[in-house]
Amino acid sequence: MPALPFFDANCTLGRHLKLQPGGLHTAADLLAEMDHYGIGEALVLDCLSRENHPADGNQRVLELTRLNPRLRPAWAALPAFGEDEQPPPEELLAQMRRHQVAALFFFPRTYQFTLADWCVDPFLGPFAAAGVPLFINYNEAGPTGPRGWDETDWEQVVALCRRWPSLPVVVSEWRIRRAQRQIYRALDICPNLHLELSGYWLHRGIEYLTSHWGAQRLLFGSNWPALGQHTTLTTLSTAQISEADQRLIAGDNLRRLAGWCGPRPALPVVFPEPADEYVRFGRNGERPATMKFLDCHGHLGGRAAHYHLPNCDLDGIVRDMDHLGVERICAFAFAGVNSDEQFGNDVVAEAVRRYPERFIGFTQLNPHRGPEWMRAELERGAAMGLRGVKLIPHYQGYPPEGPHIDVACQWAHERQQLILNHHWGSAAQLERLITTYPDACYLTGHTTTEYAALMRRMPNLYVCSCPLLGPRTCEEVVRAIGADRLLFGSDLQDLPIAWGLGPILFARLPAADKGLILGGTLEHLLRRYSLRA
Repeated sequence: MPALPFFDANCTLGRHLKLQPGGLHTAADLLAEMDHYGIGEALVLDCLSRENHPADGNQRVLELTRLNPRLRPAWAALPAFGEDEQPPPEELLAQMRRHQVAALFFFPRTYQFTLADWCVDPFLGPFAAAGVPLFINYNEAGPTGPRGWDETDWEQVVALCRRWPSLPVVVSEWRIRRAQRQIYRALDICPNLHLELSGYWLHRGIEYLTSHWGAQRLLFGSNWPALGQHTTLTTLSTAQISEADQRLIAGDNLRRLAGWCGPRPALPVVFPEPADEYVRFGRNGERPATMKFLDCHGHLGGRAAHYHLPNCDLDGIVRDMDHLGVERICAFAFAGVNSDEQFGNDVVAEAVRRYPERFIGFTQLNPHRGPEWMRAELERGAAMGLRGVKLIPHYQGYPPEGPHIDVACQWAHERQQLILNHHWGSAAQLERLITTYPDACYLTGHTTTEYAALMRRMPNLYVCSCPLLGPRTCEEVVRAIGADRLLFGSDLQDLPIAWGLGPILFARLPAADKGLILGGTLEHLLRRYSLRA
């Protein structure tokens, strides 16, 4: 497949508040990243525009992009007319056109304004007439943000879109998780509404949005450097949509929107050769037939979630696994996270019955039930062919170091099974469990290095890779615990499989290390643990 014309819609330059020593933040850093991923252009905002005041960052970003034609400047604005803050809207628009500033950003929460008509409409008229793309991001900047997910005020966004139908509106957010049903209705009634995808970490989200509202409503973006470019890029390059739709989302939609300020010549970019076959697969979405993966962390039963997860019937999941080369998944249920674990364990048992070579089923427990009921559910799960244990007390409201956690660990110890816990609590608690029940294999469900010192003494403790959010998080975790102790976990169906593959495929690691993470180590563990129910 020809290279996709990637144009990243969401990048920030500058010494942002959370910058750590050695952290990526310069134009040179971003261009090097773009070369690695095969990204031709990027829309960039200065951190001052978001964190301090638009006037400061808007001027600095012009200097940062002046000598880098692959970097297109974006500005932030306030709905104010005071010339001590920013020029009047007509003058600001003229400056944007003169400097070919491609887009405007609103940060309502950071700068404490509303999208209500009385506040923003006197400002928006000239920009709507010119067709300037307006990005809206509700995440707080500074020490308190981002606070979580689903922070966009969709009622205000929809009202603005309907008042200004000629204004291209793009919603951007740190993470969109449970707001899809609102988004679907917003897309239904607002033809001028678009979605920037860096925060849309949802199973088959790109496919579903494309099939129902069209690829022209979606923009590839990364939220670099807060997030790496690998997650969204790999999700798009492997998406099961047409190549024409992939090209629109990858960059052609943004180029069309950015054309309001005048045409720009095409930028021929010659990218370095991919470092290995993993990088090549991430860039073009074409997986060699021999490239296979094992996944240590997957949920089944999407309709049991609070949010919409498309294509979550079992046969559809298996087709997704085939498409992405995932041979087997250690699977447990959604239902037990927030409700009835027995119902969820039945769902997993059915998957194991129908596809015994593809799913290694884990019995999910709820420690609130008490030791007797927990053991009974473990016995019931074993009778149905489940051969691992899943804990998630964090979501169930049970103390992570409560006494009933021992029930699960003892069971896994007696049967030499894998036991995966969302979070084990303190390192001292985890050391006590491993020492007391040493014949189990302990998996930490989400990426952490807090047990790195303990892992150097405990050979039966591993960490799941979901999520590897930052540009170098995979490399940082490997430096702390070793490639042989990190296991690929997609967090299917909560997260797209490809979204979790991306940070590992593109990691600046030897190919052999990537092979261990992507299945080599888990293959070894499955030959040693969880051999029987």
